Amino acid sequence: MKDEIGKFADIFTRRLDGVKQAQLRFATCKSVDWNKKTMSAVGVSDDVEYVGVQLGFGYTYIKPKIDTTCLIGILEGKEALTFLIDAESVELVEVNSNKITFNGGTNGGLVKINELTERLNTLVNAYNSHTHPVTTTGTAAAQTGTATATTGRAQQFRKSDYENEKITQ
Repeated sequence: MKDEIGKFADIFTRRLDGVKQAQLRFATCKSVDWNKKTMSAVGVSDDVEYVGVQLGFGYTYIKPKIDTTCLIGILEGKEALTFLIDAESVELVEVNSNKITFNGGTNGGLVKINELTERLNTLVNAYNSHTHPVTTTGTAAAQTGTATATTGRAQQFRKSDYENEKITQ
């Protein structure tokens, strides 16, 4: 019983000292300063202005679209300490991390599209320039000789045919 009374007394003392809990607010994004990784917003229910809302904390930054609804957090009740939690619509998500996994990693690693295209086109060029000798026999005077046969022509690969530009690095 003493432990519970002590916990209650600690909570009560913190309340008296003015410690406030974090709060969540819905706000509409009004502007974004991507260089500073901040935005300004206006509260949906109360029209309170929020300036300098942080767009991330080090490894992930979200750039919301202007006029989209966002969920922001307010630390310790201080509106100067606000941060973006999520947004209904975003222009960009920047992740500065060593590893990102999508779909549980079932699709494997990210393809280096430029290098892949170069290697595929090297194969296409080798295929298109390949020749091999063919022995021919003439009909009239039993002419025998050699000729060169070529294979069909393959088309060059264009990364735009298979690149998904919605995910970039």
